[in-house]
Amino acid sequence: MTKSAPVTRGPSPAEIERRHAGLAILDVDEVVLHFIAPFCELLAEYGARLHFDSFRLTGNVRSISTGAALTGHELDGVTERLYAEQERRQAPVEGVAPALRRLSETADIVFLTAMTPSFYDHRRRLLDAAGLPYPMIATERSKGGLVAELAERQDGPVAFVDDLPPNLEGVRRSLPRAHLVHFMANAEFRPHLPPMPPGTLRADDWTGLEAILADILGDGATVEDK
Repeated sequence: MTKSAPVTRGPSPAEIERRHAGLAILDVDEVVLHFIAPFCELLAEYGARLHFDSFRLTGNVRSISTGAALTGHELDGVTERLYAEQERRQAPVEGVAPALRRLSETADIVFLTAMTPSFYDHRRRLLDAAGLPYPMIATERSKGGLVAELAERQDGPVAFVDDLPPNLEGVRRSLPRAHLVHFMANAEFRPHLPPMPPGTLRADDWTGLEAILADILGDGATVEDK
């Protein structure tokens, strides 16, 4: 059976307006929108609970009544339902909207999410309603390749923010000049994080993350200035 090509929804890198020399590329779940907290709330409706024993979901989500772990297939179903209902379940991370509004005055901002692309319209409505109108790409592709494509037209600094170290490592390999920043809104998984790529900066809230990004992205030069 021929494997289908990865699906991507949203503007292509070439279609995204380039205004500033600097570029911030942000993951969405656990960076811009809460994911773990609403995921746990949804699990409770299934009579299950997430145990923060290690940095993974499979094996850590168990039935409250029997203690049996939910299968990967069952977890995929819960995640799909969360994405289908995200407009009423997922809330913006505290401080993200004003922080990005300030940063957008000096740098371009793009959202890059591995959310199932079929839920693109749901997420676009959610972000717009939350005052987060920045371009978004939802893809099944490796983030590293797309970050490299987004950076091709950018002469200035590029920052990439994600909650998953493997995604940060993928970007490091595809675009060595990218500045890597780890941010995970939910603190309970942080003690179990795998190693970060060398040079990765870390923030615990949007106050710290905004300061890091402002330092990386610099003086706010425009395309015309360059």
